[in-house]
Amino acid sequence: MNDVICPRCGVKMEFISEAETTNQRKTIRYFYRCPACGMKIADSQIALEKTENELIIRVQK
Repeated sequence: MNDVICPRCGVKMEFISEAETTNQRKTIRYFYRCPACGMKIADSQIALEKTENELIIRVQK
């Protein structure tokens, strides 16, 4: 994995994931965050949605 450098302050960014759950949907976000200035750069997002008969998976890059 390559290091991502913050464009604002030049510090190595951390790779973070966070998940959010609602009734029938779960969203997982992956992003880089600078520990010095707090700037975020989105990497990807995965959304899982459950219906009666199927599971829908959406991936955004």
